[in-house]
Amino acid sequence: MISSPSDPPTAVAATTVTETVLGERCWGPRAALVDAGSGRVLSYDELTAAVTAAAWGLVRQGPGTVIGLQAPDGPDFVVAAYAVWAAGAVLVPVRAAAGAEETVRRLRASGAHALITCPQAAPRAWAVARGAALQRMWCLGEADGGTGLEPFARLAEEPAADRIPPVRDAGAALLADAPGGSGPGTWLTHRQVIEGLVRFATAGALSGSDVVLSGIPFTDVLGLNGVLGPALWLGATVVTCRGGLHDLLRAVQDHRVTVAVLPPAAASALAAEPAVGHYDLGSLRSVLVAGPLPGRLARACSRRLGCPVRQVYGHPAASGFTHLNLRGAEEGTLDSAGCGLPGVSWRIADPATGRARPPYQPGELWLRGPMVAAPGGGWLPTGDAAFTDEHDRAYILGRMEETPGEPVADPGRLLAAHPAVRDAAVVPVPDPHLGLAPHAFVVLGKPEQAGGLLPYVNGHVPSYQRIQAVHPVDAIPRSPSGRVMRRALLQSVHLSP
Repeated sequence: MISSPSDPPTAVAATTVTETVLGERCWGPRAALVDAGSGRVLSYDELTAAVTAAAWGLVRQGPGTVIGLQAPDGPDFVVAAYAVWAAGAVLVPVRAAAGAEETVRRLRASGAHALITCPQAAPRAWAVARGAALQRMWCLGEADGGTGLEPFARLAEEPAADRIPPVRDAGAALLADAPGGSGPGTWLTHRQVIEGLVRFATAGALSGSDVVLSGIPFTDVLGLNGVLGPALWLGATVVTCRGGLHDLLRAVQDHRVTVAVLPPAAASALAAEPAVGHYDLGSLRSVLVAGPLPGRLARACSRRLGCPVRQVYGHPAASGFTHLNLRGAEEGTLDSAGCGLPGVSWRIADPATGRARPPYQPGELWLRGPMVAAPGGGWLPTGDAAFTDEHDRAYILGRMEETPGEPVADPGRLLAAHPAVRDAAVVPVPDPHLGLAPHAFVVLGKPEQAGGLLPYVNGHVPSYQRIQAVHPVDAIPRSPSGRVMRRALLQSVHLSP
């Protein structure tokens, strides 16, 4: 088992997610939400007031009521989601573009009693209501064509208290969709959602002075609780953007975005997008990629955007992000998701036996912690293939069903097994372009046998495990416990530690 060493306190004493994010912290007139398409801005005061008024309108539905929310990213989605939580109800996000069949299937599986929809989905709302046996429906904004849907804004017209409704013993908060949309999803409690968002908020990737843009939709837990929740908890400004790459680039430029959280496909596209040079992206200080991205693409994207590109990993049933690689450029590990967040226990397991796999040997990533929804508080098999290095950094390979089961070769062990090599070690060496790069150090039987070792080892390992150089040495210095003494090894070949 690999566990992070510290476990910061989280705001689990609050009754609901809304109380934690908006009720306990006051950011006043600071901009909370900016819609890049319409230019609409909501301050924290306005957001809290809108959520509070709508929540009191929903309270009559009763705590524990399950409410679907089908809308695109924007201020209206955020107000509705946090109002549902503030009322003690359970949120079931549904993709805005989902058709009637998909929407009905998700609402029926969740046992939803009501639906908050949007004008785009309003024409099929009554078919959805019949199919899912809904009792109430509201529409965000104005629906065309006389659909007869009750405006969501009407909930806020009734007199209400000026504080978020007090909810005691809040239980389920959210139905998280299964990865890839397969399976029934996972129920997350308010406590788990709070644990997840506060841990990522305090991990150092975001700050209250940031302007944050999410390329991950809020109907995905990683967007809702991996980006939106932590950013609002910190008092940052969240920019919502719908559209393609050009819309994203324009939003970064016009709203001076400092941190963008993107899926791997968007980061890969930006690495080669010619239009990047036509936008002023100087405000960006960091791009977080939520999924596996090869190191060469991360470097290319970083050069194009002019800022560090860092990898994060998360899972819907873990309430958001669980891994963060803040020092990938400095350590030469841009293709790694980094170490687990404080309080996250994780391991690379053999899915058949549950036993931990050694470094560089692939298996299934398992998670455990207070933010993870697993039976009895046990391990959550994520379904993601991964391996770890000797420094306890995770490397995500993809979904288990998409990843070949071939073992990942350890370069050091490959070299040590070569007939010309008596002993070998692979350690990171400072590199002006990569930060740190893997170099091999070998003790040879005969000095003239060093020539073919570099192509030999790099021909037997994946691209992300290739070494940069092979250095013959007289001996590999090791401590009494057998650990390689890196500093002494580098100094023996006149390399700076």
